[in-house]
Amino acid sequence: MAKLMAFGAAAGLFLACAGTSWAGVVFEDSFDAEHGSVFKLNYDAFAKWSVSKPSVDLIGNGDYDWWPGNGLYVDMDGSSLSAGRIISIPIGLRPGEYILSFELAGCYWDPSQYPHELEDRVIVEVADTGGVLFSNTYSLPFNQGFTPYYVDLSIPADTVVTLSFEGWAQGTGDDLGMILDDVMLVTNPIPAPGAILLGGIGTALVSWLRRRRTL
Repeated sequence: MAKLMAFGAAAGLFLACAGTSWAGVVFEDSFDAEHGSVFKLNYDAFAKWSVSKPSVDLIGNGDYDWWPGNGLYVDMDGSSLSAGRIISIPIGLRPGEYILSFELAGCYWDPSQYPHELEDRVIVEVADTGGVLFSNTYSLPFNQGFTPYYVDLSIPADTVVTLSFEGWAQGTGDDLGMILDDVMLVTNPIPAPGAILLGGIGTALVSWLRRRRTL
């Protein structure tokens, strides 16, 4: 905690001296408050998301808890044996630079002990009314724990975006997909003298904000 306080003080001083603004969190969801903080298979009542393809599972927090200590999280291949897609509520953005961050993990189960498909993927997209602003596909081995990802977004004009995460599985799905947690969209520091260092501070701050509930 002392190191965190020292880092925060140093970062704040540098940002102030560099004339850089930090507007903060635009959107975030750790999924921990969903369904009374209790797991639910084939869950489709998210507060900030709609389920547009078959199903996802809300798991963790002691039940179906493949990766303990991370609260609730989303299995992208629901128990209907068909991978799902979730789409966020509309998010209004002003022109500027943003960082989208999220965490993904493998399905946990060793295929030699619990037979399932050998490859799962998650397709991540950011879109507005004009089309797709970002799209990428991520894949992890089954035994890979939560791994953070960061995406830089440049928004040239006022717009409204949605975030989407879509599970992908070979064949029809097997109810074990990649795991999603801690989605966050924040404003990036506006470039000023020392932009490279500011970018590093920005990424570190995003990482801390996503993890703050565990400190």
